[in-house]
Amino acid sequence: MKRIFRNKIFYLLIFLVTLGIVFIFNNDNEPTEELTEDEFFTTLEDGKVTYLELAPQKRVFEISGRLKGYEKDQYFIATVPNSEISMNRMNDAAEEHDIEKIVVMPQDTETSAWVNFFTTSISIMIIFTLFFVILLLVKRMNHSK
Repeated sequence: MKRIFRNKIFYLLIFLVTLGIVFIFNNDNEPTEELTEDEFFTTLEDGKVTYLELAPQKRVFEISGRLKGYEKDQYFIATVPNSEISMNRMNDAAEEHDIEKIVVMPQDTETSAWVNFFTTSISIMIIFTLFFVILLLVKRMNHSK
């Protein structure tokens, strides 16, 4: 009985370590700074922005970019309303201060919450099924000895 218990703990630890490694590698690109709309336009109009990436999301633009003095892996994020006034301010500042690069990402087509739920739950069910199959095989091997 103790041998089975030790084996279950061993496989559980392997699973948890693997899960931790996946989370570490997925969360390594957090933004350096989050700017408000006013802060973003102030820095943009002052000529402190060197790179912009615009991603339309429903009624807003999610903007990420680099300020002067930032290193390669440092960037800011800001959320700006998707309006004609905002676009004109960004275009005017970009022309005036010669921003190196402006990238406009295509609008993401959002998947439904059900699709996200099922794709997530199916992968988790497959992992747990494999985990329990391994435990049953180990248990069967221990009984045969």
